[in-house]
Amino acid sequence: MKNSSNPLKVILTLALVLLIASCGNGNSENSNSDKPFDPIGKWEYKVTTDVSYGAIDISKSGNAFKAVMTTEVFGTLELMNLKIENKVLTADLDVGGTPAIIKCEFDGDDFTGAVVAGETTFPMVGQRAED
Repeated sequence: MKNSSNPLKVILTLALVLLIASCGNGNSENSNSDKPFDPIGKWEYKVTTDVSYGAIDISKSGNAFKAVMTTEVFGTLELMNLKIENKVLTADLDVGGTPAIIKCEFDGDDFTGAVVAGETTFPMVGQRAED
């Protein structure tokens, strides 16, 4: 019986196996450098329709997030029913007696979102404040 192993086939097969093994999950270099998202801290914001600005301070007590929003017109507002899941913040606000909802999506140290009060939507943008 003739041996059918060709040295070129062996080398190509070995090269293919090494290539596949080196691919792994595709994130071997990045998986250690990716930090989990941490919303805790101070976030500066600007409401884009009327150029209002302020800060949102997010903290954590136990497993629950807490936040307050400072505004130029309405002072400090507590974010009620606050949820932060999958880099999305949602909460209820009382803006001078008007119920409102805030929703923001974080992207690294930036976020985009809106405050909805009644039938009016106020777009907002923001970023993590520098210490």
